[in-house]
Amino acid sequence: MLSDPLGYVQQRVPLLRELPREVTGISAIAFFVALGFGIVAPVIPTFAREFGVSALAATSVISAFAAMRLISATPASWMLGKFGERNVLTSGLMIVSASSALAGCAQTFEQLLILRAVGGLGSTMFTVASMAFLLRVVEASKRGRASSAWSGGFLTGALAGPAVGGVFAVWSLRAPFFVYATTLLMAALVSWRSLKHAHIIEDARASEPDADDSIVTLREAVRQGAYRAAVAVNFSTGFVRFGLINAIAPLFVVEALHQSASLASTGFLVSSLGQAVLLPRAGRWTDDRGRRFVLLLGGTVTITTLVTLALFESVHMYFIAMLLLGASGALLSAAPTAVVGDVTRGKPRGPALATYSMAADFGGIFGPVIAGYLLDASGSFEVPMLLAAGLMATVCLLVFRMPETRVQE
Repeated sequence: MLSDPLGYVQQRVPLLRELPREVTGISAIAFFVALGFGIVAPVIPTFAREFGVSALAATSVISAFAAMRLISATPASWMLGKFGERNVLTSGLMIVSASSALAGCAQTFEQLLILRAVGGLGSTMFTVASMAFLLRVVEASKRGRASSAWSGGFLTGALAGPAVGGVFAVWSLRAPFFVYATTLLMAALVSWRSLKHAHIIEDARASEPDADDSIVTLREAVRQGAYRAAVAVNFSTGFVRFGLINAIAPLFVVEALHQSASLASTGFLVSSLGQAVLLPRAGRWTDDRGRRFVLLLGGTVTITTLVTLALFESVHMYFIAMLLLGASGALLSAAPTAVVGDVTRGKPRGPALATYSMAADFGGIFGPVIAGYLLDASGSFEVPMLLAAGLMATVCLLVFRMPETRVQE
């Protein structure tokens, strides 16, 4: 039996080898969270329907979780300054774990709805705290690689979760909730033990004689073009991923390509593999070639892919598009987080971090609604795809005008 599993993982994964041990811990936490979520997410609507509610009510369980994430982003960021990243991170994981276990015991639809909403609060606490912790334990020159490692933890868990979840779902629709609660407990244990003696890295600019040591306020952050661009990228990424990939792509495969839903699922797997392959390189490019270069590259790939898919409807193009969208997802996950770390001088707390985190949630909430409305109104998949491409093009203009924030060390 391994006496130091985190150390073993760090030595076996090239990307983690050159990063602080705390990054391995945070990536492991992300893996356990995504693994559990991948197990429980597919059964939530079906489980809700067991209470005899409508399809709209069943999907509202998911909306309640997302809405609470959005509402609690600012309070969660305030908690960081009051209680510290490790305490907020561990507490958030425990809240989601407890609420998930209780949801598995729910006897009414109302109980399930409330408990999933409570889980959204804990989820935000985990997300904001882990992001802040990640950016504080690495040098500015390695923020891109650290962000990629964190995203890689999520991605690996997300790939494994649905495969494992199918086994438990066959046994009982309640079982996945208890498995999710267990994986969250494991994540909380990693958080409490591995992050106990974390070494905080001081931003290089903080050591300058005239450096401001205070936390960057939201007003100060918004004045910087780089921060505005990072928030816009996070919003558009949420819009494209949830509005186009998650919501529209399955319908596109069935109704436009006249293929089975299983082919749509295969496309999702191809997208995840494309993201997994490029994530380590995306992090290195972010640190070595600059945040702006990677953001523009990711945006350009996304625009080209969406326009091509809208104009050429074919199964082959669908798979190529999903692969490229996965690759662009890798590019657009590492760089904006690094930008926020740069802008906040390695002290990402308060409303500046909350606003950045909320942007993706806003995109995830409005993306499916707008894309679905446009599809119904036009009867064409081209319209929502071209709208998303136009949105990303607008964001790329903001990125093009932003200054490079990478700190030369």
